[in-house]
Amino acid sequence: MMEFLVVLTLSKPYGSGFRQATIIRTVTAGPGSTREGLLSWAIDQAGPELQGSNVMFFSAEPNALPASLKVVKG
Repeated sequence: MMEFLVVLTLSKPYGSGFRQATIIRTVTAGPGSTREGLLSWAIDQAGPELQGSNVMFFSAEPNALPASLKVVKG
């Protein structure tokens, strides 16, 4: 099992403009999971009013940082 940070931006025509939303969520994915599966999951998180939207941005990255990364406090 691995935790991912998923970021998805959607845009859909709405009236004379557009409705847009960015979804930022963490999800735990099991062995055999795919990026397509994560994308479908994220679109479902947007709710029915944004179904059929255009995907403007999608990212699925492991949520863990390397142990060697140093945190700088400023």
